[in-house]
Amino acid sequence: MKKSLCVWLPLLLMSVVLACAPGCATSTGQTERYLAASGFKVMPATTPEQLQQLNTLPNTKISVIKRQGQVYFVYPDKAQKQLYVGRNAQYSAYQNLLLNEKSMQQGLQADQDATNAEIINAEATAISNDPWAVWGVWPLAPF
Repeated sequence: MKKSLCVWLPLLLMSVVLACAPGCATSTGQTERYLAASGFKVMPATTPEQLQQLNTLPNTKISVIKRQGQVYFVYPDKAQKQLYVGRNAQYSAYQNLLLNEKSMQQGLQADQDATNAEIINAEATAISNDPWAVWGVWPLAPF
């Protein structure tokens, strides 16, 4: 019995470590890579007004911005002084990418409701006089 435990224990520990490793370590820039892969456009903050507005957005969250009758999903990358901008199609592609990644890590079909709750808590932002005009025209094509 003791010999059997000595053989299986290291294998069990290695399996636990390997299974946990992808989910335990979140590298800086992973979200940004996923957003770019999903078709989000990068808009650098080049003016003081843009930098100021970039800093008003919550860190590590996608916000919903209504601008000129259109709905945009924006994510601030304050370290790189840029904004990721997407529409519904890009946001859906981003969610699907995260679902696929989580599903691959777990080796199971992800529960849609639970995963959506964990992925993003998009907050609707009420815009009255379009303070986002400091960013100019957002890239509408190929949105």
